[in-house]
Amino acid sequence: MRNKGIILLASICLFPPVYSCPIQEEDKHQMLSELCSIGDKDWSSNRLNEMIIMLKFGKLPSEKNIKGNKTMAAVTCNLEYL
Repeated sequence: MRNKGIILLASICLFPPVYSCPIQEEDKHQMLSELCSIGDKDWSSNRLNEMIIMLKFGKLPSEKNIKGNKTMAAVTCNLEYL
């Protein structure tokens, strides 16, 4: 019984998340526009920066750090909405 529980837990943890409602491209563009306008280009919120990166690229960089996230979010928003 214990082995079945471990196998079940491991299989749940190893599967990638399944997104039931993929974001349409026009919705993604609108959401990115709204996220980029939050904070008046302050880029001090790491959570906001991560949301921008996730929405634009679908994943965070492998080496996450606050300075890198801030730079990537700022470049993404400035290039996208100049």
